[in-house]
Amino acid sequence: MMNYFDRDIEEQLVSLLKSNLNTSFTLFQFAELSGRDLLDLFETVIHAIDENQPEKIGTEKIEATVERTSEFLRVLKYEFPVEPEEWDVRLARVDKDLIHPAMLFLLRDFEEMKRRAYLARYTEEVPIPEEIRVDPTVAELITQHRELREQFEQIHTEYEELGDTNVEELKATIADLEADKAKLATRVAAFKRKTQNVKNIDELLKWTSKLRQENEREMKLQEQLQRLSDEKRLLLHRQQVATDRIKNTRTHMEQRLNNLRTELESLKNQGAGSASGDDKSLVFCQQQVIASNKRLDQKMQQLEQLQKTRSDAEQQLAQRQRDNAIEVPSQSQFVIYVRNLKTKNETYKGYQAELAVHRKELVVMKRTEEIVKQQAENVHQEILKIERQRGISGFREARAQLEQVSGKKADLDDSKATTLEEMSQIVKEIQRNIQLRQDELRPYVAKLQEQRKLKAEVESKYLQAKQRYQNAISEYEGAAMELEEEAKKLRQDIATYQSKFHNVSQMTMGLERSLKRVNEEKKATETANPVSNDIKTYTDYFQKAQRSLKKQTKTLKEQKKTLGDQTDTNQKQLEAFQTLRQFLQIKAKCQKDSQIKKEKEMEKDEHERNKPEEIIDFRVADD
Repeated sequence: MMNYFDRDIEEQLVSLLKSNLNTSFTLFQFAELSGRDLLDLFETVIHAIDENQPEKIGTEKIEATVERTSEFLRVLKYEFPVEPEEWDVRLARVDKDLIHPAMLFLLRDFEEMKRRAYLARYTEEVPIPEEIRVDPTVAELITQHRELREQFEQIHTEYEELGDTNVEELKATIADLEADKAKLATRVAAFKRKTQNVKNIDELLKWTSKLRQENEREMKLQEQLQRLSDEKRLLLHRQQVATDRIKNTRTHMEQRLNNLRTELESLKNQGAGSASGDDKSLVFCQQQVIASNKRLDQKMQQLEQLQKTRSDAEQQLAQRQRDNAIEVPSQSQFVIYVRNLKTKNETYKGYQAELAVHRKELVVMKRTEEIVKQQAENVHQEILKIERQRGISGFREARAQLEQVSGKKADLDDSKATTLEEMSQIVKEIQRNIQLRQDELRPYVAKLQEQRKLKAEVESKYLQAKQRYQNAISEYEGAAMELEEEAKKLRQDIATYQSKFHNVSQMTMGLERSLKRVNEEKKATETANPVSNDIKTYTDYFQKAQRSLKKQTKTLKEQKKTLGDQTDTNQKQLEAFQTLRQFLQIKAKCQKDSQIKKEKEMEKDEHERNKPEEIIDFRVADD
C-alpha cells in the first residue's frame, strides 16, 4: 500500500513539474532521482517560488541548506510531518518520503506559494533577542516596522482587489460611454440645426425653461404635500389622544361630582337628624356644604369649558372630514405607525452607535496616517542625506522622472505601432478595393472604347454634313441679301414717288382753295354781300388778323425780352432729351432684333443637332 501511495505522489509531481517548471522528467527518471540530484531539484522548485533563494546548492554546506529550506517551508506555513530535529536529520539524508510531500505542497498551489513568499518577504517579523528589544531605539524601529507592515498588507489587499477588475470590460464601458457621448453630441448638433431656422426660438427656450421650473416646483409641492400629510396624521394622533384625555377627564369629573352629591346628601341628612345638636357641629357642617358647593361650581365650570372645547374640536374635525382635508387613521393603523416609529428609533440609535465607533476609528486612522507620513518623510530625508553624502543627490527624482518618461515613450511607441498597423491595413484595404473596382470596370471600359470609336465616326459624318449645310445657308443668305437690297431700292423709289404725289395733291388743293376764296372775294366786292356771317370780305378779315398778329408779335417780343437767354437753354435741353430718347429707342430696337436673330440661330442649331439626316438629305438633293 505504501508503494502505491508513493507511486501516486510521484505521478502527481511529474505532472506538476511539467506544468509549472516545463521539465521533461519521465516517471522512471524521477523515481531514480536521489541524493544531491533530488535536493537540487527541490532547490529549483524553491527558487521558482522565491527568486531570492539559490537555484542550486553549489558549495553550500548541507547544514545551511537544511536550515534555510526548513525556514522557507515554515514561512509558507508547511505542516511538518515529524519533529524539527528528526526533520533536519532526514532532510540532510535526502529522504524521499520527506522531500516528495514537501515538493507536492509547493507545486500543488504554485501561484499561491509565490504570493505567500512575496508577502513573507515584507510581513515576516525579524527575530530579535529580548535583550536588544529593550533598547528604546530598537523598540521604536520595531513599532515603525510593524506599522509599515500593516500598511503594506492594506495596500497589497487593495492592489489584489484592483487586480480582479477586468480591464477589457472597463475599456468596453469607457468606449460605450464615449459612443453615447458622441451620440448625444450629434443629437444636440442636429437639434441645433433643426432649431436654427425656427422662429421665436428664444421664446420657445424661455417657455421650456419655465416648464422645467414648473416641474421642479411641482416636485417641491409634492414633497410639501407629503410632509403636510405626515403632519396631518400626527395632528390626528394628537387629537385622538386629546379626545381620549378629555373623555377620561370628563368621566373622572362626573365621578367626583357624584361623590360630592352623595356627600352633600349625607350631610343634609345628618343635619336634619341632628338638628338638636350643638351649634359647632352645625356650623362645621354648613361650612363643609358651602365649600363643597364652591368646589362643585368650579368643577362644573371646568366641565363646561372642556365640553365646549371638545365640541369645537369635533366641529373642526367634521368640517375637515367633509372637505377631505384630513384622514383619520384607524386604531390598527396607529398601532402599526407607533411600532414603525419605535423600530426606526432603535435603528437610528444603532446607526448612531456605529457612527460613533467609526468616528473613533477614523481619528485613530488619521493619527496613524500622520505618523506614517512623518516617518516616510524622515526616511526620505535620510535617503536624501545619504545621497548627498555619496554624491548622487537627486537620484530618486531623476529615476522617477526617467521611469515616467520611459513609460510615456513606451505608450507612445505602442500607439505609433498600432497606428502604423492600422494605416497599413487601411492601405491594403484600399488597394484591394481599387483592384476589385478595376476588375469590375474592365468590361465597361472596353465597351466605352468601342462606343467612342462609333462616336468618332458619327461625329465626322455630322461635321461634313454640317459644313455642307453651312455652305448652302451662306449661299441662300447671299441671294436673299441681294434680293433684299433690290427690294429696298424699289421701296425707296415708291416712297419718293408717293411723297411727290402727295405734295402735288396738297399744292393743287391749296390753289383750288385760293381760287375759290378769290372768286368769293370778287363776288362780295361787286355785290356788297358778305362772304359769311362772320366774314364780310377776306380783305377785312386778313387786315383784322394782321392787326391781331402784330399785337401778339409785340407781346411775344416783350416776353422774349423778359425771358432772355433762358429760352435758348431750354430749347437746347429739349433737343438733347429728344435726341437721347431717339437713341434709346434705336438701341432697344437693335437689342430686340439681335435677340430674335440669336433665338433663330439657336433654333436652327437645335434642329441640326436633332435631325442631321434632313440636312444631309437636303445637301444630297442639292448635289
